Amino acid sequence: MQRPIFPENEAQRVSTLRSFDVLFTPAEERFDRITRLASRLLGTPIALVTLVADKCQWFKSAQGLDATETSREISFCGHAILGEQTFVVEDTTHDRRFSDNPLVTGAPNIRFYAGHPLTVNGSRVGTLCVIDRHPRKFTQEQLQVLRDLAALAETELQRGQLSEAQRDLVRERDELKRKASIDGLTRLWNRGAIMELLGAELARAKRGAPMCVALVDADRFKDVNDTHGHQAGDAVLVELAERVRRAVREFDAVGRYGGEEFIAVLSNCNLEAAKTVCERILSFIADEHIATPAGPLKVTVSIGLAACESGHNDLERIVGAADAALYRAKDKGRNRVEIEGAHQSRL
Repeated sequence: MQRPIFPENEAQRVSTLRSFDVLFTPAEERFDRITRLASRLLGTPIALVTLVADKCQWFKSAQGLDATETSREISFCGHAILGEQTFVVEDTTHDRRFSDNPLVTGAPNIRFYAGHPLTVNGSRVGTLCVIDRHPRKFTQEQLQVLRDLAALAETELQRGQLSEAQRDLVRERDELKRKASIDGLTRLWNRGAIMELLGAELARAKRGAPMCVALVDADRFKDVNDTHGHQAGDAVLVELAERVRRAVREFDAVGRYGGEEFIAVLSNCNLEAAKTVCERILSFIADEHIATPAGPLKVTVSIGLAACESGHNDLERIVGAADAALYRAKDKGRNRVEIEGAHQSRL
């Protein structure tokens, strides 16, 4: 196996990557949209936005792969960032650089790889790559599609869409603490991190910035696990997390609050706008079945919404208010949003 060498500008490259505040942060819809397109348009089961850190390659977005990172020493993307052109391996088993690579001899059983480097400010910080478990060739048109999508990923890296509170949290934590802040299954903020973010947003709200909190709970989730098994349950949770991310605004913070419960912190958002976001969450989830190992399942959620206002202006009270609204949504038949302190509902 041939290990990738370090580029001559390695220190500058890593510094540039870290400056984006995206390394070891939760999955974001803006990158997932690109990998979904790459997988669909190029017909590959795996598509990744990979950021090559000093010791590992980490997947900011992943379609068709559960892993979040691998060692840089065995990475294909570590080779791809060494040049400006798309790096293609048509059959890994016939390439002596990779034929005995653990990613070839074991999961995910890579047979074909194509990765285009993501170049920002003169540094190749990662790749948009697609992977197949069978050897294949790409046409020039397919390579152009990959390059075009990589250009979109480069733009997103520079755009920066995290809220101020999320940026502060990322900058205050080293890489190990960032990793420990992400839920391993859903790739959202975990409970500890999202509650810290909520506290920071509440502090801003007390200075006059509107904000709301939404608790999103899967309806009858125990029935999913009991009837279809925990693998199906995990697939439902992963898809629910993705659909909630897709429904909220790009800079909103979303976390896994409990087993099948999620929390969305909607900063700079009044109650009317927050209700619109919550109704979008409902429709994104209810309108399309979720694919699971047990087959497609119809899933709905109930949502409790509360605004930071007099009486709900500390962490315990606003979460309690959202929880009370969630309980009312369940009691009134589920698949609806209820607002604490208001008599408004979707159904």
